[in-house]
Amino acid sequence: MASPSVCARSVPISLFSYGHANGPVVQQHREAQYYRTISYNIRHLPNPPRHLRVKATGLSRRLQKEFLQNDNVEAFLVKVEGEIFNVVKEGCDQLLYSTEQDENKQGAEEADKHSDSNAPLSEDVALEGAGIDIAVTICCEEGRHRSVAFVEELARRMAMFKYKDGFPQHWQLIINVTHRDIGDREDCEQSSGQNKRPNKTQAITRQRERREKGNRYKRRLGDDDDENQVNAN
Repeated sequence: MASPSVCARSVPISLFSYGHANGPVVQQHREAQYYRTISYNIRHLPNPPRHLRVKATGLSRRLQKEFLQNDNVEAFLVKVEGEIFNVVKEGCDQLLYSTEQDENKQGAEEADKHSDSNAPLSEDVALEGAGIDIAVTICCEEGRHRSVAFVEELARRMAMFKYKDGFPQHWQLIINVTHRDIGDREDCEQSSGQNKRPNKTQAITRQRERREKGNRYKRRLGDDDDENQVNAN
């Protein structure tokens, strides 16, 4: 019979890309024992070439390649990746410790009761009852190129957290990606014959429409799907 300790507790992490010009990301308050929001502004990082930005968003693999090959971008990715890893580990460790402390307060009688009823170990209680909710927001100027490409690469790297030394073995990351300001996929890329950029009034109108529509493009990266995606790349 498998030990109850192999049961993994999910750790949801929401990654948001957005444009500074379109206002901040507004999130609904969520109840969790450990809740963190980490925000990064990457407007200081260099833009991909203009001819790529005109025709595509940060979902384009070609645009991502041009953006990610810059040393400053790579250095900032490593910094953000490391900080997120530390927050995840801190949350898992904190909730496990909190659960163990609560159990110790129950006293000998409660401990005997758990023992007689073959109750789960303290770590398993933490896995079942704990709540972790982590949000990471990444902004560039318009929310269509740099922040999108950055979040896509960050999601790929976070899918490999489970192989890093020090990562809690009984926790499983669930990564949710939201690109707030790129609209529908078919609206993300212009046709090859449409190279003219919209004028300022059109751009403002399109930004307003994207904000009113809300989170039009979302996807959820499952643990196995993430690994497959990373290997495919």
